[in-house]
Amino acid sequence: MRKKVMTIILSAALAMTLLTGCGSDSGSAQTPEQNTEQQEEEPAKESEEAPAADEEEKEADGETQEAKRIALLLSGNLGDMSFLDSANNGTTEIASKYGAEVKVIEMGSDATKYETNVLDASDEGYDIIIGSGWQLQEPFQNVAQDYPDIKYIIFDAAVDYTAGDYSNVYSISYKSNEAAYLAGIMAANMSETGILGFLGGADGAVINDFMIGYIEGAKSVNPDIKVICGYVDDYSDSPKCKEMALAQYNQGADFIFTAAGASGIGTLEAAKETGKYAIGVDSDQAMLYKDSDPAQAELIPASVMKNVDATLVRAYEKILDGTLPWGEEEALGLSDGAVGLSDNEFYQRLVPDDVKTQIEEASEQIAKGDISVKSAYGLTTEEVREIINSVAP
Repeated sequence: MRKKVMTIILSAALAMTLLTGCGSDSGSAQTPEQNTEQQEEEPAKESEEAPAADEEEKEADGETQEAKRIALLLSGNLGDMSFLDSANNGTTEIASKYGAEVKVIEMGSDATKYETNVLDASDEGYDIIIGSGWQLQEPFQNVAQDYPDIKYIIFDAAVDYTAGDYSNVYSISYKSNEAAYLAGIMAANMSETGILGFLGGADGAVINDFMIGYIEGAKSVNPDIKVICGYVDDYSDSPKCKEMALAQYNQGADFIFTAAGASGIGTLEAAKETGKYAIGVDSDQAMLYKDSDPAQAELIPASVMKNVDATLVRAYEKILDGTLPWGEEEALGLSDGAVGLSDNEFYQRLVPDDVKTQIEEASEQIAKGDISVKSAYGLTTEEVREIINSVAP
């Protein structure tokens, strides 16, 4: 079965013992800005156990469906209050609502072990293996073809379907540019300096899609808007991100949008230190700080939401009713409820009514296709640089 079984199948007796083994890295979850320490060789954390087998059957389109055993592999750790926590929330809902058994495997930041973890989960015979982000694209491509009876879901990335038979892999990508466009409208309208900031985790299409949408939305309000753009080049270095955010605030930015995983906590800290605004990402970060740090929450008028939780629940429901398009990538956006701008008490209080109306109208136009937001996907490095330079102060 697996490519690395040569040392495992030493004897028939030893092979029988492997049915209960795990061997995956785990740790506290990577929410965008915390738990940056690597979690190695620790037992993976699991959600609540699934109910008894006779309680695990669900009806879908007239056919009885058994609840599935699911492994959620996170390229990082929980606690980021963002992307990975959202995925965990999705599988938690699946377990609660449909009786699925879910194991969450937090893999930390050591990418050299990611494929090993995918292989381990595959050998344990999970029905569905879900992986987060571009970091798992290659491991999924290397493993999935050898386990045709297992289903794989990768979100925020896609396998290369031209490279082999990946009919057992479903890929979810997000039109983050659409939601970021709405954030750009908000920031440009509310900015007093005419200067905005953007910090990305790394220079790549996933992050640049946020940035380009943000710039386009801001320019739709103010064609002369300036946006200071930078990359942390790390998804778990909040001190570095804070330093870069402080530099952008000192250059006149009064809004900074950061799409950088756990590093983004640094921007939130810089916003609190300077009394300026930050835009959250992936999860509703203002509400996450509402009770623990109200002063911090007051400086997050909105978050660009990537509703990973909802899209994973959607995928599972489509598995149950037999309509999930295995062997394909789906790009989900505003019209699918997969992305959006958070709407909470802080948004309602901090954002002027006329700006909220403008955002609502733009959201409807994007969903209907009346506004087409430029995407980073398909752009060359030179084209991305040209966009960045066009709005540089």
